[in-house]
Amino acid sequence: MKTKLTQSYKTIRYWRIDKAFVKLILGIMPVLLFIGCEPKDTFEEEHTVIPPIGKKVVRVEPDDGVTRVNSLPKAIKENGDAIYELERGGVYYLEGKNVITHNVTIRATYGSEPLPTIQPVSDAQGALNSDMLRFEGNVTFENIYFNGKDAASNNIMQRLFRLDKKNLRLRFDGCFVENCRNFCIRTDNSGSKVYIENSTFRNFALTSDPANGRLFDSRGNAPDTISITNSTIYNLTGHLIRFDGSVANYVEFKNNTVYNVGYHFRIDYAMKAYIENNIFANVGWKASYKADSLGAFWDLKELEKSDTYNPNDICIYIRNNNVYTDQAIKALYTKYPGNIERVPLNAVAQTMLADGRLVYENNISEVLAFDGAPQLPMAYIDKFFEVLNTGMSPWADLPFYVDENGMDGFTNGETFTFRYSSSSASATASTTNGPLGASAWSQ
Repeated sequence: MKTKLTQSYKTIRYWRIDKAFVKLILGIMPVLLFIGCEPKDTFEEEHTVIPPIGKKVVRVEPDDGVTRVNSLPKAIKENGDAIYELERGGVYYLEGKNVITHNVTIRATYGSEPLPTIQPVSDAQGALNSDMLRFEGNVTFENIYFNGKDAASNNIMQRLFRLDKKNLRLRFDGCFVENCRNFCIRTDNSGSKVYIENSTFRNFALTSDPANGRLFDSRGNAPDTISITNSTIYNLTGHLIRFDGSVANYVEFKNNTVYNVGYHFRIDYAMKAYIENNIFANVGWKASYKADSLGAFWDLKELEKSDTYNPNDICIYIRNNNVYTDQAIKALYTKYPGNIERVPLNAVAQTMLADGRLVYENNISEVLAFDGAPQLPMAYIDKFFEVLNTGMSPWADLPFYVDENGMDGFTNGETFTFRYSSSSASATASTTNGPLGASAWSQ
């Protein structure tokens, strides 16, 4: 089986970086400190500069899925810390449990051919591991396509990526990631730093239990940094970020296009957060159900003071975002009156706004007509509204996952697209008076 695909984002170019250049860069970037809730465009150096991996480059041959599997993890086990280059158009199958214990960069070879694919395959007994990859070392992926669908059975994996140890770093740049049921990224220990940039993440859904289908899930383990920038995210039944009562030091969610996500944006908790220049289209359609306690889209929680955290140090920016719901979903609040549409801010957010810990400004609600977005799964959403979120198991077969042509993979020029009119307010509504959303859709 060969997957046809090409990433729609510009391919990352690989440059040789000598030691003098690295020292220069690290020397001229001073560590800046936040003072109160003053504007700041980037995080401190320690949270944004990703240390380089050694220069050793290992070229890994593709698998055939029958006589050859697990070539990538075998190469890493043999060669250790290095840069691993995967052939464009090649498929790299993962069978059984695979744990990366070294600090590695895994990237496509330079070129414009289809991206390399990493995909699970069940073993001879038909068993499929619950996780695609687990990490005990720092890992960067560049220009890789991940398909969470079993190559043998087409069953979709429960989970894709798990960070097992403390203080790990995981980065995706120029990647296309799709298909899982429970969560895409999970941390099983504290201090993690997760970066997503210039990438597409889609189709994370457990239709029988739509509380699942999450992009990032901390499982209550406090992450250091969550940074999601200039990316396209769509078709999730669950959370974008599930803090689960843990405290993240830094959260960055900027210049993303987000479409059809069931859960609203709950922050419990973040010490510093910048959420700006995004489009949230049909996000948070899971309703509120208590008329005397309206649910909010921006659902902030108050952090109790402790020896580790002082709630007075919290600084959250929510600005220059477009949050809207299409009429097809809005009509369901009238059709099924037990569902109550969410208001923008909850009481905690209002309090934080009053005392200066929250900056909430220049946010709009403008319905956009995307040029090539997938159809909303209205039969599924309608049933969810009808049963008032009391259980979707009897209707789990209602369609939710989307695909351009019914075939695995994606082809450049044939993916769903999210361009919108240059005459819309969103086209000049960013913090720099430019377009909102991922830059791929305004070029």
